[in-house]
Amino acid sequence: MRLPDFWTGLAFAIFGVTIALLAQGFHVSAGAASPKLLPTIIGSIMAVLGGVIALRSWRNAGDVAMPAWVSSPQQIALIAFIPVAIIAYGLLAPLVGSIPMAILIVTTHCLIYGVRPLTAIGVGAISGFTASIIFSHLLGIPLPTGILEDFVG
Repeated sequence: MRLPDFWTGLAFAIFGVTIALLAQGFHVSAGAASPKLLPTIIGSIMAVLGGVIALRSWRNAGDVAMPAWVSSPQQIALIAFIPVAIIAYGLLAPLVGSIPMAILIVTTHCLIYGVRPLTAIGVGAISGFTASIIFSHLLGIPLPTGILEDFVG
């Protein structure tokens, strides 16, 4: 096994434990199979198998060194940006609208990646409007309009 197997196994174990713990909060109806049973089983299996993969990889890897990308601030920023962007979109899109949030997220991601500012703004604007058209008009999925409600029909 390789060192990436350690990180993948660890991630699966953490994800499995999280699934199993969150499933414990599901409502249990009387006289029926509990809706928390399947997620608990799947989460537990993921946790055990992920732990086995991580432990075997750790034991076989000898000296475990951190991956090279950990020392790159740009790589850390790119990895951290995705969950931050998802949370920001979920919280702010109802207020400001999906188009401005999509433009901001794509533009910021491009800037972190090292794209020139003018190009990043262009890509962000095109992506934001294109995503809105695809979701709202082609797929029929309503997106929050926020402050642009009077302008978006």
